[in-house]
Amino acid sequence: MVRVFLDHVTKIFKGEKKRVVAVDDVTLEVPDGTFMGLLGPSGCGKTTTLRIIAGLETPTKGKVYFDEEEVTDWEPRKRNVAMVFQFPVLYPTITVYENIALPLRAAKEPESEIRKKVKEIAELMGITEILNEKPIKLDVNSKQKISLAKALIRDPSVFILDEPLTVLDPKARIELRTKLKKIQLGMKKTMIYVTHDQTESLTLAEKVAVMNAGKILQYDTPEALYDNPANTFVGWFIGNPGMNLIECDVVEENGKLYLSTEGGFRYDISFIADELKKLAQPKTVVLGIRPEFVEVGSGPLKAKCVHAEYVGNRIILHLESYDRTLKAKTPITVRARPGDTLRIDFVKERIKLFDPKTGNALL
Repeated sequence: MVRVFLDHVTKIFKGEKKRVVAVDDVTLEVPDGTFMGLLGPSGCGKTTTLRIIAGLETPTKGKVYFDEEEVTDWEPRKRNVAMVFQFPVLYPTITVYENIALPLRAAKEPESEIRKKVKEIAELMGITEILNEKPIKLDVNSKQKISLAKALIRDPSVFILDEPLTVLDPKARIELRTKLKKIQLGMKKTMIYVTHDQTESLTLAEKVAVMNAGKILQYDTPEALYDNPANTFVGWFIGNPGMNLIECDVVEENGKLYLSTEGGFRYDISFIADELKKLAQPKTVVLGIRPEFVEVGSGPLKAKCVHAEYVGNRIILHLESYDRTLKAKTPITVRARPGDTLRIDFVKERIKLFDPKTGNALL
């Protein structure tokens, strides 16, 4: 097992017309034996970060450590990293067995040991029946299982998985997601899993780093990311749908404290007045409330239903409340049609407040 540590790593790509800061002063620790998720939108720097860990890119600044040893200038082979990419990388004209056996043959392991290991990993991945087939004849789901088997059969220091389930159909994606977690728990190997799909990251990883514009915005457990986002981006990016964010003025009247907008949105937040006073009571804040914690049926606010979106046993209501739009994720028993006027409230202990300038959490 290996602990991976990035120490103030920056990667700048210099083009003819402009320079691109792909990774911006990232410090990150992945404890040994941890399944860690690196989550963010396309172009945020996830893959470049992985390539720096693997040795395929050299950081412009900063250092990379495996355990206590600096590996910043080590070539990929010396780092002993196994990588699985979004698109399967296989030799199409040799058999599945031969593809999986390649890393062991390169390590000059005995044929008897190779046969044993290939059989074990094939059974684990559910591909025993296709060992004598050639990948060129197989579908993408089978090819990705083979790619994973080829990586897992090695004994690497670190597994790096770069969006390995993206191209799979939904059924195969769920199947492989379950297998990956089971494998990691059994092997206790350090795995770094990159994806833009929050469901994959939050269900697989013990800790998740949310990345945007080259920076790590928050690195925490899935529960903490959901319950206590460090900023508005994490609040919006985590969740399905993401957090409702409403910029409001903080108004004090008759001894009470309200969140208010020019369009008539007005919500009593006197219950957190003391906490706000400790922050010198900002004049404006961004109210954050997850759709799951918007209560429909009664409350101080009016809202008009614009659209009702059925998702299994839940309904996502798209609402207009005064001059703001928001979403409510409700049980399917809540009946609302486009055009209906509803009363809504927020679960008070689930309200979050953010700084409108920085986006950082206040409360």
